[in-house]
Amino acid sequence: MTYLIPDLHGQDLEVRLTIKNSLFIANLRHTQGREACNQHLQAMRELYPDANHHCWAVVAEAPENSTYWGFSDAGEPSGTAGRPMLQVLSHANIGEVSIVVIRYFGGTKLGTGGLVRAYSDATKAVIAECPTVVKRNYCEITISLHYDLSGKIEHLCQRHGGEIIDRQYDQQLLLHIKLLEANLTALQAALKGWPQVKLTSL
Repeated sequence: MTYLIPDLHGQDLEVRLTIKNSLFIANLRHTQGREACNQHLQAMRELYPDANHHCWAVVAEAPENSTYWGFSDAGEPSGTAGRPMLQVLSHANIGEVSIVVIRYFGGTKLGTGGLVRAYSDATKAVIAECPTVVKRNYCEITISLHYDLSGKIEHLCQRHGGEIIDRQYDQQLLLHIKLLEANLTALQAALKGWPQVKLTSL
């Protein structure tokens, strides 16, 4: 499985919009897991303690895994902030990301539709500025084989994108290999032609 994640090198990305005198500050962070998302929200509350609202939306793991989605209106009328933010975020197909939109009320009420547009626009604006990189999931496997097959099997593993990270010399040779999860099935199929070679997933 591969998907996009923010490429921010540990930094937050922030975009500001002023809509009818209200200031909306959209802060985006690369966050993996719920705890990291909670830390992001807490950091924004501490950074902007006098703001009227700290609304948020998260996709804490792979974007297609809705188990790790979440949002909050944080005191705004129900359905006007967190849910629209999450809708924008989920359509961006980015994982491991949280967005907090901080609002300073400017004295003019925006109405339900206006709030939905404002929070959606703030979310779109910060996503548009976010550089991304493809996340690739790797796995590690062990292959046991006779020494006289080492050259052929190592070549076969490398053809499937495998990286040999360790060798152990015992009665048989043990190869510890790192490769993309997406390539594991093809490698397993290729090794079926070698009954004396055993593959174990770690």
